[in-house]
Amino acid sequence: IPYEVLGLGGLLTTAEVEDVLALLHVVADPGRGDQLMRLLTGPLCHLGAADLDGLSGWARQRQRTTRAGHPAPAQSEHRRVDLAADSSDEPTLVEALGDLPPPGWVGGSGEQIGPVARERLGGLAAAVNRLRRLPGLGLAELVGEAERALGLDIEVLARPEYPPAAARAHLDAFADVAAGFAAGSERPTLAGFLAWLEAALAEERGLDKGYIEAASGAVQVMTVHSAKGLEWDVVAVPGLVESSFPAHSANRTTVVGGAWSHGAPTDRGWWGPLTDSGIPYLLRGDRDGLPTFAWQRPETLAEVNEEATRFAEAGGCHGIDEERRLAYVAFTRARHAMLLTASVWGTQSTPRVTSRFLVELTTEAGLAQVLRWDPMPPTDVPVANPADSGVQALSWPPERPRRRAVEASAALVRASIEAEPDAPRALGDGVADLDKEIDLLLAERERQRRPGPAVVDLPAHLSTSALVELAADPMAYAVQLRRPIPSEPALAARRGTAFHAWVEQHYSRAAIVDVVELPGSADADADDQGDLAVMQEHFLASPWASRVPVEVETSIETVIDGVAIRGRVDAVFRDEDAPGSPGAPARAGEGERFVVVDWKTGQPPTGARAAARSLQLTAYALAFARLRGLAPEAVRGAFFYAATGRTVWPEPAGEEQVVEVLRGVAQD
Repeated sequence: IPYEVLGLGGLLTTAEVEDVLALLHVVADPGRGDQLMRLLTGPLCHLGAADLDGLSGWARQRQRTTRAGHPAPAQSEHRRVDLAADSSDEPTLVEALGDLPPPGWVGGSGEQIGPVARERLGGLAAAVNRLRRLPGLGLAELVGEAERALGLDIEVLARPEYPPAAARAHLDAFADVAAGFAAGSERPTLAGFLAWLEAALAEERGLDKGYIEAASGAVQVMTVHSAKGLEWDVVAVPGLVESSFPAHSANRTTVVGGAWSHGAPTDRGWWGPLTDSGIPYLLRGDRDGLPTFAWQRPETLAEVNEEATRFAEAGGCHGIDEERRLAYVAFTRARHAMLLTASVWGTQSTPRVTSRFLVELTTEAGLAQVLRWDPMPPTDVPVANPADSGVQALSWPPERPRRRAVEASAALVRASIEAEPDAPRALGDGVADLDKEIDLLLAERERQRRPGPAVVDLPAHLSTSALVELAADPMAYAVQLRRPIPSEPALAARRGTAFHAWVEQHYSRAAIVDVVELPGSADADADDQGDLAVMQEHFLASPWASRVPVEVETSIETVIDGVAIRGRVDAVFRDEDAPGSPGAPARAGEGERFVVVDWKTGQPPTGARAAARSLQLTAYALAFARLRGLAPEAVRGAFFYAATGRTVWPEPAGEEQVVEVLRGVAQD
């Protein structure tokens, strides 16, 4: 069953991003042996304890060797060695990685590095050296090179538990983080970027993973906080036990009155000798809903202690109320069915008490059907956790879930390569065609690493400007979607925004807009030589200036072929007021007709670009028609080019042309 794990940690704590970060740390700082250890014990090298000990022994031996290549001083000469803390460098595994010992090397205590480990270490050293030779690359490109050096571009797509649309989500999000840091920093160095990420990991929980959407192609695992505002057909809420959900401080299970129970939860909040939970509640804006510590009332130490106890108990009750609100969120995410579970035993030595929320739903309110309810263990005899009854053996390094299958496949590949041309059929069923499949896989990987056709999944939402770019050049749009590169701030875009704001003021119908997509910011082809004052004169001289619009700067959205198309209409007029419109106006009895007008601050395009841009008006007109409950032919569109003062009426396009564009990129 495919699944996605979302919202359980920050972006920087996901496995693939941690691997990329580890390699970048090793490239930037030879002293980061802690980061190198992740690569040495991870899927790339998968070294065991003996090989790690051998690499460490070789690092120590290299440090004892003088710069001239002679051995370190004999034992009798150690008195003359400078013992100052900064007199010599500490041995580093990163430096030892770049200068591996000769085959057959044996350390002073018998350390060795096996032949398989030498091969893997050599590959890792080549990846590190390759990235060190690319100091001129931007941060986003360097992150991409690190991803490919580790083979993560292929690895994430090969995981069967993730759908293809979600496999690269974290790597692409991390590339966006690198690009954003580079765009907003005066000196975007690798060391500065890594220091910023370490601060984000410590202070911001490892950066946000971005917006989460409900997906139908996989089971999604996430926190209750991440599920806010979403809905699924079936929802499962496990772990409904006391001190877990609801979470509180009384995490010890004891026998009270002949039954297993938890003590009353307490929470000192901001007050206490070992707390850093923020400012006093009386100074907060939400103080009316928080417990109050009446520090003015007590006059003796005993009264202070009594008030502190009362405050802690009130804080515990307040915490339970907050957990109840969170439970409400969890229990209202399902459209049709919900599964609630609680375990009697966990990792503790005592049983776990069922959550009060689950008890209320089943026994008190009777709102849930009980499929199975195991009784609690007896309280009058000693009990033990059944999970602790047996001895569990563990291997190290930990075996990855798919390692055996991968090793078996690798063995078949090696056998196929080493076999004679007429021998593959003797290796097993299907091996005869293995060479052909390997060639296809290698060719696919080569296509992904070189410029060529970019295969992407179309997003669930598209802006109208993105639709134009998709229609004009599907391949360029796919490459930008696959490897997003931030664009530099353009003077033309700022001029377009200023013109749109001025038109809004002219009509005195200013709308609330999203700061990340200001009107006119999509005028990427605006003329840099244009003058705002001239464009304003052209507008005032046009018939549009004296018309009364029906709508100004209105956000609209419509679904075409399963893709939500979003945009913001600059202005909408009644069709009988359309200046210079071809054809006769609407006759009585035909119903209302409208014209959607888009202000442009650049020059009118020609050819294929003009045809692609007309789809923007098509999407606007179709969305407005659906919004007003009109027939599609009752709404048409026009462009007003402020740089020339011309109104252009593109050839009307239909919904089928937009569908053709959307389906065309999905088939490439």
